[in-house]
Amino acid sequence: MTTTTHPRTYQATQNTKQSRYLQCLQPLPSTWVTLLEPPASSSYDEALLMCQYPDGQWAAWIPDLGEIKLHSGQFCRMS
Repeated sequence: MTTTTHPRTYQATQNTKQSRYLQCLQPLPSTWVTLLEPPASSSYDEALLMCQYPDGQWAAWIPDLGEIKLHSGQFCRMS
């Protein structure tokens, strides 16, 4: 029995997986994220992303604290 591989099919599948992986890492509005360094010791360590500013930073809402501006290095997506 001979096995034949189809490089184009494999590459298309690989590109789709790569695209999905990149989308998982991209923050999106209405997403809860974990704050790497909460702004206050008594504040929550999670925030809800609301919208992205043109400069790449995010408007986020932290329970019991309110709205805050974050850059992508200050949070990671919750899994």
